[in-house]
Amino acid sequence: MGLKSKSVVTSAMTGLALAWTTVAAGHAFPQREAPGVGSVVHESPKEVRIWFDAKVEPAFSTLVVKDSSGNKISGKSKVDPESSQLLEANLPALAPGDYHVYWKVVAWDGHNSEGDYIFTVKP
Repeated sequence: MGLKSKSVVTSAMTGLALAWTTVAAGHAFPQREAPGVGSVVHESPKEVRIWFDAKVEPAFSTLVVKDSSGNKISGKSKVDPESSQLLEANLPALAPGDYHVYWKVVAWDGHNSEGDYIFTVKP
């Protein structure tokens, strides 16, 4: 490969790397959850909280918790007014069992992401 060809390949790779960085920066991804992914808790949590790596839009972001029968048990989700990177929902007292958390967020720039995880309550 000649010097000119290497220069073209290097320029193309740099352009792709910059484009990927721009695209990836637009999405909000979880950084921490409480209760955590796959965790076992020995007391019923009062809420589920997910911290994201970017600001999320309150009007388009949701967090739902369902029991093992698929019934929604969480209260209305909300973005914390003091931290626009925190999405949370209140919970009633939970019986022992598995609980499924579903989240969907829209980042400040309009990109969306979603996911889910399970945590377990054991006495």
